[in-house]
Amino acid sequence: MAYENKHVLRDGRIVLYTRNGGGIYHVRLSVEGVSDYVVKSTKHRSLDRAREFAEDLYDDLRYKVRHGEEIGAHSFRTIWDRWLKAHQDSLSLHRKRYITGTATRYLLPFLGQKVVGEINDKLIAQYWTWRISYWRSEEGEAKIAKASRSRTTAKRPYKQKLGNVAKTPSQKTLDMERTVLGQVLGWAHRNGMINRLPELKPPRIKTGRGVERRPAFELEEWKSLYRFLREWVREGAPQDGISARKGPHELHRWQRELLRNYVVFMCSSGLRPNEARQLRWRDVTNHQDAKGNANVILHIAPDTKTGARECVPLRNVPMLLERLKASSNHTQPDDLIFCNQKGEAVDNFGKTFKSILKKIGILKSRFGKDRTIYSLRHTYATFRIRYGGLEFDDLASNMGTSPTILFRHYRHIPNPDIADKLGGKLHADQSRKGLYL
Repeated sequence: MAYENKHVLRDGRIVLYTRNGGGIYHVRLSVEGVSDYVVKSTKHRSLDRAREFAEDLYDDLRYKVRHGEEIGAHSFRTIWDRWLKAHQDSLSLHRKRYITGTATRYLLPFLGQKVVGEINDKLIAQYWTWRISYWRSEEGEAKIAKASRSRTTAKRPYKQKLGNVAKTPSQKTLDMERTVLGQVLGWAHRNGMINRLPELKPPRIKTGRGVERRPAFELEEWKSLYRFLREWVREGAPQDGISARKGPHELHRWQRELLRNYVVFMCSSGLRPNEARQLRWRDVTNHQDAKGNANVILHIAPDTKTGARECVPLRNVPMLLERLKASSNHTQPDDLIFCNQKGEAVDNFGKTFKSILKKIGILKSRFGKDRTIYSLRHTYATFRIRYGGLEFDDLASNMGTSPTILFRHYRHIPNPDIADKLGGKLHADQSRKGLYL
């Protein structure tokens, strides 16, 4: 394309021209700090009007460069990049990991290339429709299949974790993702990048089941699990000094023992997986309660989901910690409690745990939901309410959650278990009124 009617201004920084025999002037700008030319139509046939337009645009762009402002239209990706950079120091490690994962999996693939002017109520509604059905779509199922075939490497020692992905996300999941989207777009709106915030509320998922119960283990299922783990660890172990010829080798037995201790620890403490993953030996202190019982205090890291807190686990935890310490070469104060033989954090228990549950026949709850490592936290809560008699406020404080959440998700003690309280007793002095206490 040859320039026609070419006019050069500002020492070559501005070039005005027409093209292809047309009468409308276009401008090519070379702005210091911008890697590429900025090319636009002036929409004017008059040279004087086109020159005025070009010089105003050049001065505006120079101002933006000097003040670090975006050149050109904002896309969701550019907003996301700038938001993340601005909040690097204010986000906890746990929160940053969750937000980045949500953006990478969902927000950026659907919204990344959209200009902010296109992000309206209609587009957000389309996003929720796409998001809810994503893992049932051809693309989502292909990703799950690919993850199942993946192999570990030196650079990626753990397999991709899509085996437990929910084909239909829960309402809580959608609400959390809506919060992330609101944080990013709200920041952009406050900084003048978006004129209007669209409606972000996701649709309600109609399950017909009310509040979903968390998939915990029943007491007999829990007993079968820890009994299996005990025998699983012993399998192939040397007997009377004679090594078994078949079965797992020494490293596998060590890994089995680590998983066994981890499972019992999680069900005895109610910690979230990420909280246990960050525990170091210096985070464990001893404590004697008012009755003289010996306890340990687990000091939860401040960059976990709900921040720093002190957790008092069941009194079998000191024994578990001693077993872990005896089998580990990493027992200095700053060493991780749950680590591999290199001292690195272990976070791939999920696949092995799932295969164990499947082998025992307790993978699915009575409501058809797959149990996961997180189910151990729910089991802790259920058992402490059902058998420990703890008040919701006390248990919520220990678990780092709210009494409302506990009541909503764990108030499902079977009525027969508390028949003595529900049945009550008819008091003689109240028989006329028909009151049962």
